[in-house]
Parts: sequence; structure tokens; C-alpha cells
Amino acid sequence: MTIYKQGVNTPKRKRLPLNKLKTEPDTFQFREFETTEDHVRGLVDAINAGNVLDPMTVWVRGEDDFVIVDGHHRYAAYMRSGYNKPVPVILHECGRAEATLLALSENTKTKLPMTKTERDNAAWRIVCSDLGLSKSETVKATGVSNGTVGKMRRVRKKLQEQDEDLPPTWWMAMQKLKGLERPEMTEDMAEQMIEARAKALDDKIGKELGRMGNIQWEALARVLERRLEHDNLSHLADHLYGQVVGDEFPY
Repeated sequence: MTIYKQGVNTPKRKRLPLNKLKTEPDTFQFREFETTEDHVRGLVDAINAGNVLDPMTVWVRGEDDFVIVDGHHRYAAYMRSGYNKPVPVILHECGRAEATLLALSENTKTKLPMTKTERDNAAWRIVCSDLGLSKSETVKATGVSNGTVGKMRRVRKKLQEQDEDLPPTWWMAMQKLKGLERPEMTEDMAEQMIEARAKALDDKIGKELGRMGNIQWEALARVLERRLEHDNLSHLADHLYGQVVGDEFPY
């Protein structure tokens, strides 16, 4: 599904050196994590095996100014593998609003689906931006419901009326509004809180946890036993068991 508005310039396939490309994840990356380690590692293996990766989607912002709007994992894999040849890209000459919608269009494809939290945060970023997109355009671009986008617009207005800075995530915005109005915690707010805390923890120690888990999971388990209270350890064990077994054994 194509949701961005293409300008008069037709996308062009080309090859560019890596040093000509730049990333601006704060603008064009709508996922909680800029890259996923397992995905990057798999792409590095593919490059080293001589396979050709799909072209990255690139916004031509100006003369000799090329910004990746989709392909952050591929770019990271090229850099990590030491690849030194020009890489395939698809160039789009358009405005910033169209480039943002193009990035969202590519991110919502099934190759690596966006989570609900990522879609909510993408919608919030658009609502807070100066792109001038309507509510219906934001709904179409992100897949977030019309009601939620309407609520985001109201929250933005209330925060601005209080001369409050607009937070970078939807959960943080609701938390800030909660400090002003004390609304009841909803299921969506709880999910946003969990995701935000999980990201902060992963940024801090996630890589080391994953490395040790792959080297010797027993050592990781022992640390969790030492650090978690018994009830919380039981909850974690039940959760992980459910993730592994799923519906395979319903009784």
C-alpha cells in the first residue's frame, strides 16, 4: 500500500558510495530501536556470502544531500561488514512531508512490522510536527485509529496551552498530561509505560544480557535469581513459558 504523495520526479534507481549517504533516525526512523541486532547480523552474513540486498530508499534533500528514509538495518550491515562498493538505492526528489510519509510507508510493510507503540509514537511525532498533515492523513500513514489521533491533537493543544514542551513519545505526553489532569491509567498507557521502561533497560544492558544468554544462559538465570524477588521471578518464568509454549499445549 502506497500512502505517500509522490511529486513530479519519478524515483530513480542508482548506486551510491556509503559515504554519500546519511541517516537521521530522529526524523525518519519510527521504531523503538534504530536497528535490531539479530536482523543486522543476518544481513551482514548475507553480504559476506555475496548476496545483493534490496535497494535502500533515499530522499534527495538537495544537491549532493542524500538521506536514508528506509534501510537503516541495511546501512548498518554494510558499515559493519566493511563493504566498500557503491550500494543500490532508490532516489526520491520530494519535500520533507512527502519524505516522512515515504518513510512511514516503507516501515509499515510486512518485512519487519511496526509495533503498536511504534505506530502510536509515529502518529504523535506527526501530530507535533510542522508537516501540516490532516488527521485523516495521519491515520492513513500510521494505522493509528481516528479516535487516538484526535486525542493526540487535543493533548498537544492542552500541553501547548500550559506552555509545556511536547514530549517525544505518546506515553510521555500522556504522563505529562496526567500531572496536569490526573487521568486514570488506561491499558494503552500501561503498555506504553512497559515499552518505554523496556527500551531504557535494553539500551543500558540489553546487548550484554543477549551476549551472555547466548554464551551461557545458566549464568544469566543465576543473576536473575539473585536480583529478583521470588514472586517476580515466578511471574517472569510464567511469562517466558507462555512465550515459548504458546498455544501448543492448551491444557
